[in-house]
Amino acid sequence: MDRPVVVLAEPFSSASLIPAALREAGITPVALIDPSVAGIGVLTAFRDDEYAAVIEHHGDDAATAERIRALGTVVGVVPGTDRIEGLCGRLGQILTPDRINVPELAAARRNKYLSHQAVAAHGLDIIKQTYAADHAEIAAWIEREGLAGRDLVVKPATSAGTDGVGFALGGKGWQDLVDGLLGTVNRYGAVNDKVLVQEYITGMEYAIDTVSYEGRHSLTDITRYRKVQNANGWAIYDNVEWLPYDLDEYGHVLDYTFGCLDAVGFRFWAAHTEVMDTEHGMRLVEINPRPAGAMKPLCSEVATAGESSQVSRIVDICAGRGAGLPPGFNLHQRVMAVFLIAETSGVVRNAEIFDRARDLPSYNRPVFLVRTGDRVEATTDLVSSMTMGYILLAHDDVEQVYADREAIRALEKELVIEPD
Repeated sequence: MDRPVVVLAEPFSSASLIPAALREAGITPVALIDPSVAGIGVLTAFRDDEYAAVIEHHGDDAATAERIRALGTVVGVVPGTDRIEGLCGRLGQILTPDRINVPELAAARRNKYLSHQAVAAHGLDIIKQTYAADHAEIAAWIEREGLAGRDLVVKPATSAGTDGVGFALGGKGWQDLVDGLLGTVNRYGAVNDKVLVQEYITGMEYAIDTVSYEGRHSLTDITRYRKVQNANGWAIYDNVEWLPYDLDEYGHVLDYTFGCLDAVGFRFWAAHTEVMDTEHGMRLVEINPRPAGAMKPLCSEVATAGESSQVSRIVDICAGRGAGLPPGFNLHQRVMAVFLIAETSGVVRNAEIFDRARDLPSYNRPVFLVRTGDRVEATTDLVSSMTMGYILLAHDDVEQVYADREAIRALEKELVIEPD
């Protein structure tokens, strides 16, 4: 009998963790690459030796599907990035029609404006927003929604991290932000022919990571973001904290999130959804049809003692165990990823100071940690954060984790970056 085959489309960033897990389960991983866009905004290098084959897609869905089918019995076509989800859906209709998301809602799973519109149509509250290129149209929307003089967010509708995100404080300067985005190419290789303008909201921001099977959403982790402002930007990642599976505390967050997933037609595979709990209720920030980035599944495995991650549950589906996916997870210890922040661009001269973090009681491991001699960009968003990396903390006592976070920040003050 043929070994089952799983197609991993653009298996970059955290999706690069999946092939080894598939092989261990006796499943053959095959990589699917679109060479016209592959490599843009990727945090990890692609290694073709981890796959039984690397299939390049050149625009002909039927031809690509035929090449894949020749390799064995296909049991899954899994997107590793947002931008490839549409192709995965089309190939899935040919190869695995019983394991696809709702085809008619494919655009709503990738375009932030369409995601929100689908969520609103589902009866859930959303951020006030418009999607346009014309100043007059945007100005009319601002007036109509009563947002004159209010803080606004301007960003691409399809991208990653905080790529291209700008803030118009007090509603001033949104025109320049719009003009600065129009016609540019975002991190996913798409041209910004329109921009998304939204009201600025505040509250507690959560990231909800799931793996869905036949429309049932299995929660692999729930995390809380802390972002800070410095001279380089407004949405700089300070830390990400893993939270317990507590329905009394976070049930309303999960109910809203799962409603958003239903609204955009999620039935299979991984999603990384960001939501905010505001004084006016839950609001969607964005839905991403892929595993969480920045090697987050590794951290979830640390938090759950290896029991839960998006990687392991994707493998469960591919191995025929999808019907048994649990609704949640058991948090065995408190975990936090502390992102290092570069205040300026230049060459790092003393990264060895972070070796002292190994003595902290909650120290677990570094991820993509910067080295002496590396050139880094000033931190402005999640992707630029990854040129510095992060230190993972894990401990039974959450107060110890908080204390060690502050110790890392103290070490960071000693970092020397020699400007260009």
